[in-house]
Amino acid sequence: MPKLKLKVTHTHAGVAYPAGHVIDVDEHTARWLTDHQIGEPASLRPEPAPDAPDASVKTAKTLKE
Repeated sequence: MPKLKLKVTHTHAGVAYPAGHVIDVDEHTARWLTDHQIGEPASLRPEPAPDAPDASVKTAKTLKE
């Protein structure tokens, strides 16, 4: 089953999902959602949240005075 990342808030199977949520849908539904610019194929690697710090960046600890 294809996984789609929603571009906008969308109700699917009676449940409202926010933009950015990833849903599993059948091929026909995936094509319809993509054609109507409601969803896009979900990437295999999750994207970090916009405000989340990058875990790969190391920060130095400072001494308390």
